[in-house]
Amino acid sequence: MRTIKDYIQHVKGHIRNKEAHDSVEKELTYHLAKSKQAWQENGYNETDAEQQAVLEMGNATNLGISLNQIHQPKIDWLLVIPFLLAAMCSFLPLLPAELSLRDFIMRNIVIVIAGIAVAMFLMRFDFRKLEHYSTHMYILACLLFLIVLNGNEAIYGVIFFKAGPLEIQGWMTLPLFLISFAGLFAKQKKSLWFLLILYAIGVYFYMRLSDISLLSTYTAIVATLFFASSFSRKHKLAVTAAFSFLFVAFIGYLLVAPLEPYQLARLKTIYTPGLEDSSNVLLISTVMKDLTWFGSSSQTFAGGAHTDFVLLTILQTYGIIAGVIVLCILGFIIYRIAHTLGFIHNEYGRLLMIGGLAFLTTQIVYQIFMLFGLVPVMSMPIPFISYGLFPMLLGSVAIGLTLSIYRRKSYI
Repeated sequence: MRTIKDYIQHVKGHIRNKEAHDSVEKELTYHLAKSKQAWQENGYNETDAEQQAVLEMGNATNLGISLNQIHQPKIDWLLVIPFLLAAMCSFLPLLPAELSLRDFIMRNIVIVIAGIAVAMFLMRFDFRKLEHYSTHMYILACLLFLIVLNGNEAIYGVIFFKAGPLEIQGWMTLPLFLISFAGLFAKQKKSLWFLLILYAIGVYFYMRLSDISLLSTYTAIVATLFFASSFSRKHKLAVTAAFSFLFVAFIGYLLVAPLEPYQLARLKTIYTPGLEDSSNVLLISTVMKDLTWFGSSSQTFAGGAHTDFVLLTILQTYGIIAGVIVLCILGFIIYRIAHTLGFIHNEYGRLLMIGGLAFLTTQIVYQIFMLFGLVPVMSMPIPFISYGLFPMLLGSVAIGLTLSIYRRKSYI
């Protein structure tokens, strides 16, 4: 005679994916307990009712084999392939001879390999373990900020800490905040005021860092997570109205405040597209007007051609067709993540994917808008394609977490 416990253990013995065992055990225990209760209500004693429930469930070996096929770890190749293609596109802006960047190719090979390794590691890592460390991730991000704000190096006014080959930059805090806020929003016990205070602390740090692109990306991630969370529509409308009022009040204050001429000029460069850097704006405008279908062999490149203006460099060197192909690859990555969201029922996993989606989309869309003069020109790298360790690794974190969630979607 086989008990419910023995039956479940036999089924689990045929399931190779150990991570699925707990989920399978809970599901089978629930169904067998319900069946046992029904048999008891029909007049069977406890022992006979349990035996009938086991028999009704069917052959344990066949069920185990069937569940093993269902719970096999899955790889989302429709996301992996465009991710790899986007990583390969990072070599395109390094190839033009005019830029003299071919010495960077070997470094970029190492960066791409590192990005792929990070994505594959996170894919195999069980993302659910991160939820227990949401608060720890937030504290770690704040500690990194304290190190960065006391840094010993600066590029274009943005501070960072450097000790030998080690660099600690503000961009390192974004994945920590993403993981942290996804977990905090998933926990419905956290009050809205508490989360708003945590967000405000992050805003303070980013403003101290004087990096508008980081602040914009951080705000986009937190705002998207908030609107995707389980907070009521009333809370969401109230927060939207409050932030809109604060923004209008801030703009109103700037209009009447006794600011110095240099301060007014600086504000105009931030809030008025086209006034921030006349040389870059003029160059971008000229290049966009002179684009050809297949690119040009001789041209003047913008500063940061392989970083902040990487998309412009690809359009300029390889033509409109190449630029459209690159954008289609990036667009498909965004579409694939958004499409996968519909199959995820774990709240924490869903919010992690939404935050990663907001992170990638904000940077890609801003870069496109910047080329058309719709937003101010500022340092906003494109994930996977802009040269550098952080654009690749941070994008790889978003991809790796998405693959981790997809891999486990059958039992979460």
